[in-house]
Amino acid sequence: MTNIDWFIIFLFSILLIGIAYFTNRQTKSVASFLSSERLAGRYLLTIAQSMAFLSAIGTIGQFESYYRNGIGGMWWGMLLMPVGIIIALSGFVAYRYRETRVLTMAQFLEMRYSRKFRVFSGIIAFFSGVLNCAVFPMVTANFIIYFLGFPLTFELLGISFSTYHTTMIIMIGSAVALAISGGQNTIMVTSFFQGIITSLACIASIWFILHFFGWDNIINTLLFSENILNNQSVGPEWFKQKIQTSSFAEGKYPEIIANLTRPENVSMMNPFKQTSLPDFGPSFFIMMTILYIAKTGIWQGGAGFMTSAKTPHEARMGNILSSWRWLMITLGTVAFAVAAYVLIWNPIYSDIQSKIVITTTSINDPYIQSQMLVPIAMRELLPAGLLGLFAIFMIGSSVSTDDSAYHSWGSIFLQDVIMPFRKTPFSTREHLIYLRWSIVLIGIIAFIFSSLWTMKDFINMWFEITAAIYVGGASCAIIGGLYWKKGTTQGAWAGLITGSSISVGGIILKQIYPNLCFPGTEIIINGIHMAVFAVFISYFLFFIVSLITCNKPFNMDKLLNRGKYQKEDKNTDTEHKNISKIMRILGVTKEFSLSDKVIYLSMIIWTLGWSLTFIFGTVYNLSFNQLSSEEWKSWWVIMLSVQALVSLGTAIWFTIGGAQDTKFLFKSLALIKVDKNDDGMV
Repeated sequence: MTNIDWFIIFLFSILLIGIAYFTNRQTKSVASFLSSERLAGRYLLTIAQSMAFLSAIGTIGQFESYYRNGIGGMWWGMLLMPVGIIIALSGFVAYRYRETRVLTMAQFLEMRYSRKFRVFSGIIAFFSGVLNCAVFPMVTANFIIYFLGFPLTFELLGISFSTYHTTMIIMIGSAVALAISGGQNTIMVTSFFQGIITSLACIASIWFILHFFGWDNIINTLLFSENILNNQSVGPEWFKQKIQTSSFAEGKYPEIIANLTRPENVSMMNPFKQTSLPDFGPSFFIMMTILYIAKTGIWQGGAGFMTSAKTPHEARMGNILSSWRWLMITLGTVAFAVAAYVLIWNPIYSDIQSKIVITTTSINDPYIQSQMLVPIAMRELLPAGLLGLFAIFMIGSSVSTDDSAYHSWGSIFLQDVIMPFRKTPFSTREHLIYLRWSIVLIGIIAFIFSSLWTMKDFINMWFEITAAIYVGGASCAIIGGLYWKKGTTQGAWAGLITGSSISVGGIILKQIYPNLCFPGTEIIINGIHMAVFAVFISYFLFFIVSLITCNKPFNMDKLLNRGKYQKEDKNTDTEHKNISKIMRILGVTKEFSLSDKVIYLSMIIWTLGWSLTFIFGTVYNLSFNQLSSEEWKSWWVIMLSVQALVSLGTAIWFTIGGAQDTKFLFKSLALIKVDKNDDGMV
């Protein structure tokens, strides 16, 4: 790290402090603290929400995945595109949830089922969310230590301190301070600016990686990956020497080797040569698609964003635009992971390889080795300036996710666990004070948990199994409650208890038997397997029990404020009544302006094109004639070039739109009349 890099980090810190100070002055009510008074526009929502769910730990989890499956994994990731766009374009969950006008998910659950179910689900959501986010500081602290090259301990006034725990305190303290300063207002605006920095970091780093390696060098190294053990043209010399030793053949080798070994005939480029990849092959993406559907609008890690939109239509448009927003983030993540792979496996860079080995082999824990492999490689690769940008890309991702998570789980604890037991509501001042103390509580829990817990699985697998404690059971109650009038309280109880119990049991089982396999196979059971199982069982019981116990269908018009229960929204959309039959079939409603229709149809065409490409390409390769790895080289030039151009264009477009939405938010907050009764109580 040079002085330029440290100066970039310093400027970033000053920016966050300035935003926190200004937004704190604008926060005058509970609705403002929890949901920005429902004033967020689509572009602000799109960029800020992407950062709330990006996270340093999530990015490192993607590094783990793409280091093992490379650009070939992007093909299987396209499986999510048709599902994602159907969800986004239809407004699945998001539209109806916003129609209920609730401030939190558990408030909805009380309206739909009962207060007891609200309290219990709030407790489960809180427990699940805290477990999920409590490992964030653990991974972020390790990243900062190994990326910035800090020692494991340091002395101050003659006393030795742990750098790991000190770093966690600083990062947790920063996230908590932002979350309690202005609540969702601060989170929204800081995440927006962090999103702009993320785009700059990704664009600049992709350009540098292509310039440093050259496309031919990158693609040829990936091409050789499928026969890595027999190909003497690539691979670290020290690694090839280990292969020849008897100790390696017997499976007795340093843990760093375990992070670098690859099954033979598994390609980093050809997606149809990845079926024997144990954790991040095609089956991983199929299960992720199932969980993606189940988690739609359910996970409360960014609960404030779900209720911050100006209107249900703006929430829907924000979800539509997010598909393009994630293009840039995905390309950047893949570029970093692939660059690390080329550094490690191409003999041209043997001098850099030796530096990576020295740092990585100093780490004793194999899971931390796996997490830090790509960041350590980037530390040795990136030049001054870009190194600082990468640092704030990761640190900013951490802060924007942590403050959102602490805000969400802290507010859920107060709103959905504590408040239902109160006979009288808090005053506005009391309510804001207790919300802030709840956020501080989450930060303390995260510090204690990260200090004591050790992970026994990949990051992505931990995310899914801990999220399934809530999602595995609550998904059926929430989605069923929004769309099925025969869903009953008894069915919701059955689904929630069953899904949560299976997930908790899975975590305990994984901690005791980390290498437990499916019977008769060598496939290790991981968190994502258990999460999918929990979801299927909970949905089955919800529908069966609801059918048995339903005596009277629920009044959905009252829940969704429709028909005679309709309430006038202070932020109404312009009505467009002349809608053709084709447009109505496609999901276009009266809220759509002309520009909305253009965006909507463009997204349909974009997603339909890539979805058909994925479907036909998969069927052709599985049923007729597999493309050779040489032919895949040409395909990736086309696909990545198109996506890069679209990513660049949308980054500029969303930045301009987000700046306008931010200006509107500040103006509206200054003028809005506060409703003291809008505090989440039913």
